[in-house]
Amino acid sequence: MCLVVLKNDVAKVVVDAKMGASILKYSAMLNGKYRDIFRNANEADSIHDTASFPLVPFSNRIRNGQFNWQNKQIYLPLNHLPQKHVIHGHGWQTHWQVISQNDSEVTLEYKYTADLWPFSYLVRKTLKITGTKLTMSMVLTNLSNENMPAGLGFHPYFTRTSKCSLQTNISQMWAIDDECMPTEITSAPTDFKYKKGLKINDTVLDNTLINFPHKAQIHWPEWQAKANITSSKNCDFLVVYSPENADFVCIEPVTHMTDAINMAARNYKNTGIKSLPPKGKMCIHMQISPKSLI
Repeated sequence: MCLVVLKNDVAKVVVDAKMGASILKYSAMLNGKYRDIFRNANEADSIHDTASFPLVPFSNRIRNGQFNWQNKQIYLPLNHLPQKHVIHGHGWQTHWQVISQNDSEVTLEYKYTADLWPFSYLVRKTLKITGTKLTMSMVLTNLSNENMPAGLGFHPYFTRTSKCSLQTNISQMWAIDDECMPTEITSAPTDFKYKKGLKINDTVLDNTLINFPHKAQIHWPEWQAKANITSSKNCDFLVVYSPENADFVCIEPVTHMTDAINMAARNYKNTGIKSLPPKGKMCIHMQISPKSLI
């Protein structure tokens, strides 16, 4: 472990640099009591048990770990067996270096040297607390001499109470097959748009919502609290992962759909995948602002 603790009078964030720059704890004072905004992962010994991790240089899955880019066929090693698709990029499965830190802010860095993913890159991730608000940002720089396919995202596990709900102005999402790969655009649950939102315990999801308006709200009626969630304007997709009988819900702003490189090659439009030129940069951010309702 290489733990960094950010703390003020009303919030605390614990980061593990050596476990994928993951967050182990994010708690905030709500109605006079500290609440775990993200699931409490203080005892996590695996990245899968943490409370949040970065998605870089792509989000979600690449079918069979294969794609064609600029007339070159790329084969990536499977990184989440027994799954047959490569998932979530590199950043979540490696050590990061702490570049700077103080009581309220930390910046971490990961540098990748071209290998089976034939593009070198540098990514910096900054976490900052201001009052109860957590701001997460990433900057990806292409260090290669050729254009690199690029995408970014965040993968936070929000605490899921029995009555918690998610509200956002979403109408459509990608349907998926039994391997979580996209099949067609379909209607999203209508409750997302209602003031009270979609009750998470009522719906099992592992889908990419499209045309995300860059803002959402999660409500915890038991706590008489909510959190406003906002993202940068390039996060046009929102992955919602709410497995049955879980104590979390993942609410993930991302820049592209699942398997975006291959879907774009099949002439699907608006996949979100970007071609990042040499020395080009891609930046994203996400803010979570918890507040009491009484």
